[in-house]
Amino acid sequence: MIAQLIGTLSQKNIKDVIIDVNGVGYLVEVAERTLNELPAIGEPVTFYTYYSHSRDNIIKLYGFTSRDALKMFELAITVKGVGPALAQNIVSRLTPAQFQQAVLKENMAVLMRVPRLGKELAQLIIIKLKKNIAKIKLEEKVEIGGVGSVEQAVINVLVNLGASEIDAEQALEVAQKKLGKDADRDVLVKEALRNIRN
Repeated sequence: MIAQLIGTLSQKNIKDVIIDVNGVGYLVEVAERTLNELPAIGEPVTFYTYYSHSRDNIIKLYGFTSRDALKMFELAITVKGVGPALAQNIVSRLTPAQFQQAVLKENMAVLMRVPRLGKELAQLIIIKLKKNIAKIKLEEKVEIGGVGSVEQAVINVLVNLGASEIDAEQALEVAQKKLGKDADRDVLVKEALRNIRN
C-alpha cells in the first residue's frame, strides 16, 4: 500500500497530477482545493495518499497535501453512500476543521454546500461520524464553525463578480488571515478580490 509520495510535480491536469518519484511517474487524483495549493511544475511536493482498489478492479491513488485532509477523506468514505469522488468533493469544498465542526455542531447547511451532498446524506454523515470525528485531533489548530453571515456575504459578492465558489472561499480565507476574522465586510471583499486576481 502506498501511503506517501515525495517527489517532483511533473504534470497538472484538471482532476489529477503526475508525481515523479525517482523516475517513476505516479498518477494521483486530487481535489480542486489541492490543485490550487500546489507549487509550479518541477517543484518538490509531498502527498499523503489513499490507495483505492474498486470492485471493477480499478486502482486509483487519491492524494492530499496534509494529513488532516487525508483523515477527513478516510472518515467520510466509511459512510454508506459516500464514495471516493464525493469524499474528494468534501475535501475540496471544506477544510478539515470546517468539516469536523460541521459534523460536531450538526450543521447540515455547511455540509450541503458540498456538490452532490443532499439533506439525507448530510444527516447520515452526522449520525455516523459525530462520535468518531470528535476523537480526531487536527494538526491545524483552527476552530472554524462553518461560514458566518459576514463570510457568506463576502462569498456571495465574489461569486456575483464572476469567481467560482471555491475560489471565493479560498480568497476569503487568505483575506481573513491577513486582516483578521473581525474585519469589515467591504474591506474583506477588496482584499479577497486582490487574492483572486493574483
